[in-house]
Amino acid sequence: MSAAKKKKASTPSKTAPRQSISLSGSILLLCAGMLLVLGVRANSGEMLRLFDLLPYLLWLMSAVLLVGLFRVGGYSGSTSFVELILLLSALGVLVRSRMEGSVEGLQGWSQLVQPLGFFWIGVAWVFSRKGRVNLLRFLWPFSFVASLAIVAGLVLFGNRFRGAFYGPGGLTPSELLKILVPLALAGFFASSNQKWEGRGFWNPPAGQMILLVMGWGTLCGLLVFQRDLGLLVLLSLMLVVMLIAVSRSWSWGVLLVAAVAGGGWLVMTYLDHGARRLEAWLNPFADPTGSGWQVLQGLSGLYAGGLTGTGLGAGRPDRLPIAGSDFVYAVYGEEVGYLGCLLLLLLFALLLRRCAGVANLQKEAFAGLFATGLTAVVAVQVVVNIAGVVTLVPVTGITLPYISQGGSSIWVTSIQFGLLLGMGEINVRKKK
Repeated sequence: MSAAKKKKASTPSKTAPRQSISLSGSILLLCAGMLLVLGVRANSGEMLRLFDLLPYLLWLMSAVLLVGLFRVGGYSGSTSFVELILLLSALGVLVRSRMEGSVEGLQGWSQLVQPLGFFWIGVAWVFSRKGRVNLLRFLWPFSFVASLAIVAGLVLFGNRFRGAFYGPGGLTPSELLKILVPLALAGFFASSNQKWEGRGFWNPPAGQMILLVMGWGTLCGLLVFQRDLGLLVLLSLMLVVMLIAVSRSWSWGVLLVAAVAGGGWLVMTYLDHGARRLEAWLNPFADPTGSGWQVLQGLSGLYAGGLTGTGLGAGRPDRLPIAGSDFVYAVYGEEVGYLGCLLLLLLFALLLRRCAGVANLQKEAFAGLFATGLTAVVAVQVVVNIAGVVTLVPVTGITLPYISQGGSSIWVTSIQFGLLLGMGEINVRKKK
């Protein structure tokens, strides 16, 4: 072989060509669903307006802009991860637009919720890629203090509605804890001088465990005082997942069982709000027109849907209290049936698998734990929300990611997805 050929053969190849992100599946789903929803409205005698197309057009424009940002910015991660997020967001737009005007809280500026969510995905992706997310490692004490300040501020200055506290404009700043608390825990565990690996719940690092109990007890106390039992359950389950990840010991699951038993006893004994939820879950027929009404209506909706559903847009979400958030899965199940529910569960399973894969790719302890915490938050929301609707667990008020109404919830979930997309990028080069 000549010297020129040897030189050419030894030259490193360029970066492998990036695959393009496809919008076709999401657009097809959105268009098919839009025709079904608008067709049902037209058949019922409702006069259709150009304004009815607004949520779908806004989703399309913002999705194209987001994919364009990934293309221009040189996104090198999993394209299927992005496509799954787009599919879930398109489905969420269909469900929320279908309930527009018939369910409380789904009017006006709600059209901008998903487009702004795509904006936050882009911002979080740009920030977290190329290892920049590790810059947050040393901010973990401030992150925890900020979490306490948000909850305390809501208790002191927030507006109470239906037993919960809200900020100005109906926003829920406590949603930020779904990012701040995983960040704080990841930094705490990663910066610990004592090793957690291999230590079960019976033999934790004493000093670190004392700090963890003190800090977590303070946060839980504030959440109980705020009566946000849903967020308390969500963050506590996420803590157990992170403890298992950092210690590599499943024995911390015992802590989960003890926490569930102790928490249930405390709720039944001291909190009327939580006790009513437990009673409605255990025996909804005891008060079918009162505390058990929502649970029974949710089950009735799922039963009415049957195998294939009544058709998108043909259900009766107006008969179900808080249909847009806590019980959106019942509305969805009524209209698309068990088959549609299985497809949604499959979509969530594939998406969570991608999220978990990002955590496994991380080389830095902080980034790996942070990604684990973010993934756990999304997973717990999915499991607890759906399990509450089908009465496997009591209703906790946790939203279904990207499907339920709520700007704060969708935007925080978007930031979580954006951070995971940035952390999941890998520049793959061909071997010689």
